Amino acid sequence: MKVMWSKLESQPKGVFYRNSLVYILLAASIPGFMIGLLVYHFATNQLQDDISDLHYQQINERVQNIDDQFSYLEMGLSNWAFNPTFGYRLQTLDFVYYFQETWDVTKSLVVMEGSHSLINNVELYIEREQQPILFKTEFYHLYDKNTIDYYKQILQQEKRMFWMQDQQMGDSKNGLTLLHKIPGESPIPFGVLIVKLDKEKLMNLLKTMTPYNEGTTFLLDKNYELMLSDSSELDPLQEKLIEHIKTSEQTTGQFVTDYGKESYSVSYGVFKRLADEWIYVSASPMTLITTPVVTFSKSLLWISAFSLITALLLAFVVSNTMYSPIQKLLNQIDPERRQADRKRKNEFQTIREHWTNISTKSAELEQKIETTLPILRNTFLMQLLQGHIGNLSEQDLERRMRSLYWEVGTHHYTFVHIYLTGLHRIDQPMTPNDERLMTFAAYNMAQEMVSAQFNQGYALNFHDLSLGIFIIEANDKIVQNEQLQQFCERYTHTINELLRLQVSITISRKTEELRKVRNLYMEVERAASYRQFLNQNQLIWMEDLPKEFTFDDIDYPFDVELEILQAMRSGNREQVLELLRRFIEAGSMQKEHVAQQNMLQLLGSIQHMMLQSGINPIKLFHGENLYRQLSHIRDPKKLLRWMRDIVIRPYFDELENRVNAQQKGMMTQIIAYIHEHYKKDISLDQCADLVGVNSYTLSKWFKQASGVNFIDYLTELRIKKAQELLRSTDMLINDIAQEVGYQQRYFNRIFKKHVGVTPSEYRSSTG
Repeated sequence: MKVMWSKLESQPKGVFYRNSLVYILLAASIPGFMIGLLVYHFATNQLQDDISDLHYQQINERVQNIDDQFSYLEMGLSNWAFNPTFGYRLQTLDFVYYFQETWDVTKSLVVMEGSHSLINNVELYIEREQQPILFKTEFYHLYDKNTIDYYKQILQQEKRMFWMQDQQMGDSKNGLTLLHKIPGESPIPFGVLIVKLDKEKLMNLLKTMTPYNEGTTFLLDKNYELMLSDSSELDPLQEKLIEHIKTSEQTTGQFVTDYGKESYSVSYGVFKRLADEWIYVSASPMTLITTPVVTFSKSLLWISAFSLITALLLAFVVSNTMYSPIQKLLNQIDPERRQADRKRKNEFQTIREHWTNISTKSAELEQKIETTLPILRNTFLMQLLQGHIGNLSEQDLERRMRSLYWEVGTHHYTFVHIYLTGLHRIDQPMTPNDERLMTFAAYNMAQEMVSAQFNQGYALNFHDLSLGIFIIEANDKIVQNEQLQQFCERYTHTINELLRLQVSITISRKTEELRKVRNLYMEVERAASYRQFLNQNQLIWMEDLPKEFTFDDIDYPFDVELEILQAMRSGNREQVLELLRRFIEAGSMQKEHVAQQNMLQLLGSIQHMMLQSGINPIKLFHGENLYRQLSHIRDPKKLLRWMRDIVIRPYFDELENRVNAQQKGMMTQIIAYIHEHYKKDISLDQCADLVGVNSYTLSKWFKQASGVNFIDYLTELRIKKAQELLRSTDMLINDIAQEVGYQQRYFNRIFKKHVGVTPSEYRSSTG
């Protein structure tokens, strides 16, 4: 016993381990034989299943966290792409002369780099006729052709926003790259925002899906090609897992597999990212836990048959088995912990201290979320008011608002529009920048007062001497007019005293539907036009306006018009026609002249959208006076046919012609590349990278253009070149095979397959 105790003292175990070992030694006895038998036959298999299920549950929880990180990056980049800082002016701006605008762009890129811990760096590429420009984060003129071609290939991508693997200049720190063309609203972008993520941090994030820091975790694209891993090449274990997943009919699931002497619990699933799919795979060895259990049970059976000494040895094994999870946890918490600390401290005290540290970090993360939440809320409300998310259902809108920690559902919504007047009373001349500062100061005051007055109120800064206030109240606690009156009086008095400006306030009606908030916004904006042009404070209640000043008689379907324009921008022909039917049906319920005016207004909006998209309506419609034609049509069915044939169809034909011209140019470039490099080992993926599309799209376009698939075209070209060399030269067949890009053994087989005879027989027959 003294010898055993001295050995225990020399082990790097803690207080809990030694105490538990003493208790087990006291309880050990011969009946452990039967216990070991039961454990061996039943517990081992069940333990494997439990570990596999636990691993799968942990992976699902951690995958959601990773998916949220990617979604946050996508939402953040999308918001920046629509920021006026990255608007149309950048294409022609002199960045040397207008140094303030240049500084604003650089500052925005720095802010983007610091907006998320995964971001390594942010670049902005601007295509110009004279010389392309790259912000990284300061701006440079690009002269290197390879670098310019790299960014041009990105601009040629069909998608506006997409992910890709960063391979530029062999930068090993960059893992995945998120890109968004700018301007965000333009159909013909001239630049691209490039967010490069840190590969090491990405891998650390993926490793959270592997319990106990053992096993392997990696990311694949939908073609099962490696996207992200510790190493640049697949190891045998990863190859085995990929083959298993390929043969599986399910896109997500779990299974257990053996590799070498280890059994692995494998979980896999799909990240859906921007119309693309990534496959994550996490494999964790189960034998770290199951092997000690099996050893323990076998030891029980063997040792219990001999003597009590066997029982003591069994107790030693059991103590190690029981301590194994705690030791793994301690090693994971603090792998550098010294032996002296382990003997002095109770293990659970260490775990408790670590848990306290984690709780502190969790509180810091919650504080960061609170910091970014106002930005996300502001973005959502601006999209709601501007109609960019008008295609979402009421349930979808409520779900998004709940994700931003708003309480919605059985609630009423009110919108308040505030306009600042009286700038001419200020002694000093005001610049546009001064007006923005005035608006910002008024916005800060409004936000502070709204937060104090209402449970759920949020102020919006429109940056043009106008503000908006969005108020949410439960049905059982509807905002009373007295509350709004008090708020307006307090806010008006504050602006009068501090900024020496007057305030015109318009308060909307209340609504129970989020989809109608945009209508409230448009209504109060129109109502503001009825304010008196006096140097005094004004308050307009939509509910109190006389009947002749209400807007109930305005039956123009603004929401349907917005959906039509969005569907045309996205190229959805069928949806446009369906929305046109709805628009015409809404107009047919009114008087004939009103319906006619609605259609004329819609035609003007469509032509305005075409101009923004880079299409000249005058050239598209050959100078025809569409308004004159439309003014002679009264029948709703004829109106629909006229809009479909005269306006909609030419627009979509023009879009398709542009796409076809681009596709034809790509195919010409690819075929020329094949004829130039057929002697080398070229692939479909290489050609896809050359023109900046994915391999699936290139394969489909190649088949449409040439009538055969890529590999058949390449093979036929190589065989024809080989036939010419066999007929016209005395080169050795092995040299000819290398000349056309084949090894001799493979060349003989494929030549016979396509020609019907071997190369030697072909040369003899043509000699």
